[in-house]
Amino acid sequence: MYYPRKLIISGRYFELYEYEKSLKKDFTRTKKKITESVQLLIDDLIDPNKRVKDLVKRIDSITRTRNQIRRNINANPDLTKFVTLTFAENITDVETANEHFHKFIKRLTYKFVDLKYFAIIEFQHRGAVHYHFLSDLAYIKSKELEKIWGHGFIKINKIKHVENIGAYVCKYLQKDMTETRLFNKKKFFYSKNLEKPIEIYDDKEITNTLEYYDLSNAEPEYKNKFSNDFIGNVEYKVFKLKI
Repeated sequence: MYYPRKLIISGRYFELYEYEKSLKKDFTRTKKKITESVQLLIDDLIDPNKRVKDLVKRIDSITRTRNQIRRNINANPDLTKFVTLTFAENITDVETANEHFHKFIKRLTYKFVDLKYFAIIEFQHRGAVHYHFLSDLAYIKSKELEKIWGHGFIKINKIKHVENIGAYVCKYLQKDMTETRLFNKKKFFYSKNLEKPIEIYDDKEITNTLEYYDLSNAEPEYKNKFSNDFIGNVEYKVFKLKI
């Protein structure tokens, strides 16, 4: 299936991509596996700038991850409790910290069976791991939640007067997305019961959807243009549905 436009709906936010070149849905490239040292040698022989280009690709990957986080959060507006989980012990190893976090989730979901959550990793100045935990958690005393966490100080905030919660949470990822300890590791965790962003590729359905929500002629909240060698020029617009 080829598509000239793509619409992504995350709660009240509608992101419209308009492509100069029609793209093919679910297109993936396959590569043969070779050793890293051989790959680096080949890369340098073929293209001395390959490593710089790989850095650009990594930045693109970080951008995609941040977009995924923002969309998943905005698709679930009931995630209004913002909890910070810290370690009293200076735990800097991500795998060790994640083991403690997953055990905490098991204990918490035992008490709150249908809990919805989205969590991201952040690093303190001293290098210690901590988590920002967004959820639909019912009322619970901070001391009780701290006991369930069991590893240190926690802070509970209720998010108020924040228009774009996904963007609000993503600001915590500015510096940590390039942290080497997160390379090839999960940068966020979420419950399986979250609502997923809606992606629409059919051009007629996109037109009907924009007309239905009275966004066809609306002024976008944000717009931009960008391009690359593969997809050509792209126009990007963000619309916010009024309540």
